[in-house]
Amino acid sequence: MINPKKLPHIDSITLESQLEDGKIHVIIVDGIKQEAWITEAPEHGKTLVETRKGNLARVEFEIGFKLN
Repeated sequence: MINPKKLPHIDSITLESQLEDGKIHVIIVDGIKQEAWITEAPEHGKTLVETRKGNLARVEFEIGFKLN
């Protein structure tokens, strides 16, 4: 999952319900708009959350490949 997914009703979700074996997720909580988003973190890389004027604007991924 590279595209962030909006979580429904942030007051009714639990962290436990978002856990998935073998995966790392980034959860973004927007207290201004009362929204939450979830996206999978890349296996090797960086996840950058960008805001503009205090609003969530985008999530960027810098993905790399580990060489042995």
